[in-house]
Amino acid sequence: MTEAPAYDTTSFVDLIDAFRDLQETLCLVAPPPAATLELTAAVADVTKRLKEFEAPEGHRVARDREMGSDVHPMLVKYEATDTSDTSLAGTVTFNHAHMGGGGAVHGGVIPMLFDDLLGMFVSRRGQPNSRTAFLNVNYRSVTPVLRALRVDARIEKIEGRKTFVTGTISDGYLVCAEAEALFVRLLPGQP
Repeated sequence: MTEAPAYDTTSFVDLIDAFRDLQETLCLVAPPPAATLELTAAVADVTKRLKEFEAPEGHRVARDREMGSDVHPMLVKYEATDTSDTSLAGTVTFNHAHMGGGGAVHGGVIPMLFDDLLGMFVSRRGQPNSRTAFLNVNYRSVTPVLRALRVDARIEKIEGRKTFVTGTISDGYLVCAEAEALFVRLLPGQP
């Protein structure tokens, strides 16, 4: 493992966007066996090249908490457009990589979005260094892919180290999913 050099976040976001495009494209194709073997080797080569830049925890670009979902390849990318101390509004567009079937978002992707969105919001506006204690998601209607959806989050109350927060994903006036969660601020020395 080499020492982590300073990184260019903009270039890294471009790399993550290319990776996300690869994920979505993989969900849309049916290549013949020969092409599959060739492409597998190419992806393995890229993976091997990336491993040359492995960095210790705390120096990994994908965990740059200031950048949010932009720089983590597994998280659903969203954009916060309006925030206050207790509320956040933004947008998210799920793609084919997030689809379960029938043009709908896979049910497991929705809690992942809520966990990241609500957790980042709590850490930035509520209590830094908080972790999810519970997350309850109610699926209200089908969540579509390839459509800009609204996301909202609200800090309901803070009690000591606990932050209670709610969130919704909406398609116009239709609520697709709603969440309630509890995040607990870590004690000094907790990971």
